[in-house]
Amino acid sequence: MTSFYVVEMAANLSGNVKSRELSLPSSRIKTIMKSSPNVENIGQDSLLLVTKATELFIQHLSRQALKQVDGKAEFIDYKHLAEVVQTNKRLDFLKEIIPRKIKVQDYYDMMSGEDDSDSDEMDAFIMK
Repeated sequence: MTSFYVVEMAANLSGNVKSRELSLPSSRIKTIMKSSPNVENIGQDSLLLVTKATELFIQHLSRQALKQVDGKAEFIDYKHLAEVVQTNKRLDFLKEIIPRKIKVQDYYDMMSGEDDSDSDEMDAFIMK
């Protein structure tokens, strides 16, 4: 999103959007914003802007997942959202927050494989 678009959106939102027109509860968004140690006061305009931007981001993410489903499923599931996040470079910042699901046995196999490689590296180090 270009900075011009953000400024224009902020100007439009400050006069046009009312809190009752938003889908997400502003109080929750405000609580999340206040959880940052750098934030002390939150103005009403900035709260409305961040709330609306969050709604638009959720819509974008959902639409991307819907495109991926492409009529194969009746609804969007976590796995669809996770796949969008894992395959879209612009969403790299969410990779750890919305990871692909794996089975517990696969996790154990991955961890045991890493332990073996660590011990092999240690054995090679000791042999030198």
